[in-house]
Amino acid sequence: MKKVTCALLVSGLLAGFAAQAAEDGITRVPVLTRDQANVLLQKAEDTIKSHHIGGAVAIVDAAGQLITFDRLDGSTPANIALAPEKAKTSAYFGQPTDTYQQKIAQGNLNILGNPRILPFGGGIPIKLDGQVVGAIGVSTPNGDVDNEAAKAALTALK
Repeated sequence: MKKVTCALLVSGLLAGFAAQAAEDGITRVPVLTRDQANVLLQKAEDTIKSHHIGGAVAIVDAAGQLITFDRLDGSTPANIALAPEKAKTSAYFGQPTDTYQQKIAQGNLNILGNPRILPFGGGIPIKLDGQVVGAIGVSTPNGDVDNEAAKAALTALK
């Protein structure tokens, strides 16, 4: 009888805490962990390596702050500089960087006036529970591989 009473008491307390958490006005947001970022990084690197080229991969949080970064053999100084900037652009604006590339191609040159926007493909926001929690930026000598590797990495979270 004591076990049943204790179990009912504990379950009642847990239900009460859950109800209070929903009513206490505290906003809870998902966060991209370092472990999750490292899984994304590895998946992107595997895709880059499958093309037998070098490159760099950066993962940032929702504020654009670096969580993890790595460069592969054969990456260029430009790759190393661009990967974090692509990730920051996607985190800041919640859009893939290739959308800006497309807008410029359509004649919207005003985008070039914003120093926070890097209009090269390879940056994609990372979303958990529908919220942007960070972004990945990939830069290789082949721009098509940049998007491919970034998109492949995101499949690791699903």
